[in-house]
Amino acid sequence: MRFSRNIKAVFLALLLGTIAAIDLVEPALARPVQSSNSAKTQLARRRLNFRVGVRPSRFRVGGFSRAASCGNQPLTALVPPQTQGLAAGQKEVQDPVDKTTVDRPTFFIHLAALPAKTAQFTLQNEAGTEQLHSVKFNLTDKAGIVGITLPKSAPALQVGQKYVWQVSVACDSENAANTVVVSSWVERVHPTTATGDQLMALAEQGVWQDALSLLALRRFQQPGDRAAEENWSALMEDAGLPQFKQAKIVQIVRN
Repeated sequence: MRFSRNIKAVFLALLLGTIAAIDLVEPALARPVQSSNSAKTQLARRRLNFRVGVRPSRFRVGGFSRAASCGNQPLTALVPPQTQGLAAGQKEVQDPVDKTTVDRPTFFIHLAALPAKTAQFTLQNEAGTEQLHSVKFNLTDKAGIVGITLPKSAPALQVGQKYVWQVSVACDSENAANTVVVSSWVERVHPTTATGDQLMALAEQGVWQDALSLLALRRFQQPGDRAAEENWSALMEDAGLPQFKQAKIVQIVRN
């Protein structure tokens, strides 16, 4: 009888130990295991969402152009298009102002395969009465996106100030009058305070100039970066510029 009781005690102890082991193992098996690579993949696949509507605006006199052409070859300022037209009898139009958080941003244009060999970039104050920076630069013979970065020799943009930037291209090297100009506005604002992914924060807060620059420079330096290509495509869609989803970054001017 005593021997039988000992067997029962051992059997009960083994049974309780097995149950305890099961209780410990099952929750561990139930937890999803996510590697760091998997987390990075999910982050890269998050849809970039640029909020065009949060851009400030101002009234300006007509004649301000974001697109021009040399014959059939277009020249375009790479900024979200204007959504409000000029009403009948109205002399001014409300024009969006793109934001940047940096003191010397990079501005982008898209060029077709133009016959022109050079272009001129200028930065002016809000009233257009003072030229703050001007540079003439050589063009490549490739169609695509060109970035022009303000150098350290240029005045730093001030927070709360709006500026006009322009790029002019002489369509005919023998006729200076045959020149086209594209223009846009930029305003420097305080840096974003959001934590986490910088690109996502810039896009969600509508900081066009910085979001565009971050992606464009990444694509220029790392042509095979798939995440950058996907984010670029999403940014162009959100900004109303789907025609530039496949456009290559062909040149960055830094002087």
